[in-house]
Amino acid sequence: MERLMYKVILIDIDDTLFDYKKAEDNAIRRVFEDFEYFEKEKNVERFEEIKKKYNIINKDLWEKLEKDLITRDELKVRRFKELFKVANLSYNPEEFSSRYLERLGEGVFLFDGAEDLCRYMKKKYKVAIVTNGIKEVQTSRIKNSGIAEYVDEIIISDELGISKPHPGIFEYALKKLRHENKNDVIMIGDSQTADIQGGINFGIDTCWINLVGRKENENIKATYKVDTIEELYKII
Repeated sequence: MERLMYKVILIDIDDTLFDYKKAEDNAIRRVFEDFEYFEKEKNVERFEEIKKKYNIINKDLWEKLEKDLITRDELKVRRFKELFKVANLSYNPEEFSSRYLERLGEGVFLFDGAEDLCRYMKKKYKVAIVTNGIKEVQTSRIKNSGIAEYVDEIIISDELGISKPHPGIFEYALKKLRHENKNDVIMIGDSQTADIQGGINFGIDTCWINLVGRKENENIKATYKVDTIEELYKII
């Protein structure tokens, strides 16, 4: 694998540096505890079914958000409205959403080797986190993880009003880094539809990192493909 001379690294966080599934599972369980679900409902299997339903609904709505079919504020509450309807639950979706975001912001689960990677990148490159996420959640998680000191800029779609794969979010990141040449920039991320397609749309190199065993969409071709954090060192 040929190592090119990059000067700028744009990198995603969820399922790239952070184990998002672990954070999400932790937040869902804790918010149900906050709303005293387990005091009234002892059926653990039912909770697991509710969680599966949530994951399906949430994934569908995030895909709609990437396509600009819904807004982020709609997503925050609508996922719980839909969940409560199909699961026959009577919680207030606005209150539940607010508490869930708090709990999600508290969940920091870095993949093994992620902090070392960030430390390494900081020494050699300009680095910006580029994440599709909710401001208060991502800001809290990045701060609490300790990786903020290793990056030059943090770009959160919620603040900008543009989400990956829109090329505007990558353009904004380079402006913040005061860097113009696209030829020495690489985007690293786990989502082919957001990170890789977004990098392609913007005209920069991309690296698809598949730590969580996603099924590959062969219609979206990254410059590089890796399955471990360690493999990134061969590229950067």
